[in-house]
Amino acid sequence: MKMKLLLPLFFFISTVHALEYSKIDFEGCPENSYCKKETGANRKKWLDQLKEFSKGRINELKINAFIQSEFGVPVSGWAMEEASLLPNILMWDSPCKQHKNPASKYYIMEVFRKNLNANELKEIPTLIFSRALLKENGKEPYPIVVPRGDAPLFMRDGSLYFLREEEGMFYGLLIDKEGRIKIVKNETSPNNPKEVTCPREMVTQFLRMAPSPNFYTGQFCKEIWDKNDKAYKTLLLGWSCN
Repeated sequence: MKMKLLLPLFFFISTVHALEYSKIDFEGCPENSYCKKETGANRKKWLDQLKEFSKGRINELKINAFIQSEFGVPVSGWAMEEASLLPNILMWDSPCKQHKNPASKYYIMEVFRKNLNANELKEIPTLIFSRALLKENGKEPYPIVVPRGDAPLFMRDGSLYFLREEEGMFYGLLIDKEGRIKIVKNETSPNNPKEVTCPREMVTQFLRMAPSPNFYTGQFCKEIWDKNDKAYKTLLLGWSCN
């Protein structure tokens, strides 16, 4: 009985210790982040590979083989405090005031992932990923995991295309509805995204998906161009404060 009473206290102390310890400025860790030494070392490996890719020294095949054989690509989202114990995670204090409630505090985070499969993400309840809703012509809207605070530029091959940046190096990131991710070269589209009014049914469905009633402060919709179908599709995204 005494052991059961001590476990929550021990876990809380371990969590706080992990957050404080990871404030040390390890090589490869971003400034002002909660970041363990091993995470910094793996992030440096990733940045070295990205540098080779951006300079054309390795191709898409090789960099995607690297992220699948190693630890994945950094994807931004939110995390609970206990998530600091996970491997390959970076955390920062959230700037959103609704995330600072001591009873339900959230951090912003980046975690290295090989995929964003919904079933696998359910196994990590301390991480919260941003989910957009995508509506294609004649079909019901479906959720798709997207990087926090980012919006895609277009669609191709059934995937959303994001232009991502790491320490001045740009690359394309494709994410499909099954959570498969792929790094590609920088691309453009002849048709830019357009701001549109969100359909009411999409807003209702999106709010049901939110982690908590006050997690988001709003939502917005864009029409993004699908290069394969040569048509615009409606995408709904939420924002918290940044």
